[in-house]
Amino acid sequence: MKGTLGLALSVALGTVAAFANWMYLQQQAENYTRVAFVGIKPGVRIRIGERFRPEHLTKVEIPKNALGNLELIAVHWEEHPAIPAFTATREFTGGELLLQQDLRTPAAQDLNRMLGENEVAMFLPIDARFFNPRLVNPGDLVSFRIPPAQPNAKPEIIGPFRILALGNRKGRAEIQRAAGLPSGAENVIAISVKTTDGGTQLEPRAERIATILQATNFRGVQLLLHPARR
Repeated sequence: MKGTLGLALSVALGTVAAFANWMYLQQQAENYTRVAFVGIKPGVRIRIGERFRPEHLTKVEIPKNALGNLELIAVHWEEHPAIPAFTATREFTGGELLLQQDLRTPAAQDLNRMLGENEVAMFLPIDARFFNPRLVNPGDLVSFRIPPAQPNAKPEIIGPFRILALGNRKGRAEIQRAAGLPSGAENVIAISVKTTDGGTQLEPRAERIATILQATNFRGVQLLLHPARR
């Protein structure tokens, strides 16, 4: 009986030792397992709007245990055959990884596909004296500062509203340029406003904007940019 118990205990301990050894070997193997990403070769300069070429790219291997969040944000090497279909949305100076965000394409959807339920697009001319469109992008939240109508009155701030487009631009300016898309005048913006009563009325703040637009053509109205949503 004692011999049988001793044998069983030896087998159990041997199994535990083998499992522990396997875990140790796997852990050690991970130290040497590498994941390959797409990099831009050192010394290669790629300008905004220039198309990626195969000779721009190089394989960059990083130990798996040192990846951090690279697996989520960097472009994996197995995707490199598709990269020459893209153009650079920023300048590259070589010796850096290509990120997923570097392969963005300009927004191509129609404005009406960017609207939610009970929303419509309102187009507003913006006074160029108080507005720099290069610092604002579709998706940003803005309000409008209306100058006082009377000398002793206070200015009025109406908003925020979501920008849908600036001129014909429905994405970031650098991506628009990178894709070779023409950029027109951006002093007319499209904003998203809500409707009420089954779509027959504008929400009060949008109705107020429409009234001011009709009375002043938005002259002297300042655009106020809100912080980015996090």
